[in-house]
Amino acid sequence: MILHRSPPCLTIGAVQEKWVFPDHAAFLAQVVSWGFDWVEFKYEVRLDPDGMLRSNLGAHLGKLAQKCNIRVSVHAPYDDGINLGASDSELLQETKKRVKYSIEFAQRVNAQYLTIHGGFLRLEEKICDSRKGKGHLPYELARQQVGARALAELKARIFEEVGRIMEYGEKRGIKVALENLQGFSYDRVRFPVTPLDFTECREALGKFPIVFDVGHAHSTGLEPTEFINRVGPENVRGTHIHDNDGSDDLHLPLGRGNIRVDAMLKDYVEYGWGFPLNIEVRSVEHFEESRRYFQEFVKAQPSQEAKMVR
Repeated sequence: MILHRSPPCLTIGAVQEKWVFPDHAAFLAQVVSWGFDWVEFKYEVRLDPDGMLRSNLGAHLGKLAQKCNIRVSVHAPYDDGINLGASDSELLQETKKRVKYSIEFAQRVNAQYLTIHGGFLRLEEKICDSRKGKGHLPYELARQQVGARALAELKARIFEEVGRIMEYGEKRGIKVALENLQGFSYDRVRFPVTPLDFTECREALGKFPIVFDVGHAHSTGLEPTEFINRVGPENVRGTHIHDNDGSDDLHLPLGRGNIRVDAMLKDYVEYGWGFPLNIEVRSVEHFEESRRYFQEFVKAQPSQEAKMVR
């Protein structure tokens, strides 16, 4: 679905909810029925037990998407504790194997890019309740709890492995885009979460694309446009769009939380940002509710004609 307002336009897509839509072809058909312009498939080995997504089935999906004029991205695995920042060598090897599988799938479907997560570290000791809500956000307290050395070691592992994955993808024609992770949790440290984290990533890895997750960004206390401007809109390759109330990563339909998505959309139109706005919610009803949010946004725009086209 491309929502036009006499250029620029809003390019709308959907991110596969892998528990509700485990079948990739069925999800693509649903995306087409919604009139969307983009699909982000998720890859997990449990969804591809025979490897067919990395061969003929993946190629077939790519052709179907092309026939329907749907552009494609792929989300790398994150089930089963998958973690590019893992210190456990066995888990790290399994993580790299699965991410490489997702790159093979991305090749087959002619994906525009692959979305990957950085990594995380579980806290060995819980944060005392008395320290919570004292002017520090959860991710800040979690980082204080693990200490500077453990955090630096986590970052170093992530930089090394993400760099290798980016190189692996580049050789196969797949751009790898790093997603901002959520910082709502007190029980683990994630990286990258903040715009400053991405500055550190660029210093270590050079220039690379970003997938901006609106709901995750809310955990930093920044509004979407502020986060985008700090990382640079020119660096944003794709998005995950969902809402929350600032308490957790709820993946609510748009308008159900308190994120200023409307302000971000106004800036998207005003400044001509071209990245896809990919809805990432957890039910058919919530996808449709978020679709209506976009439709109402376009209708509310003054003076210029707004229409939805495919």
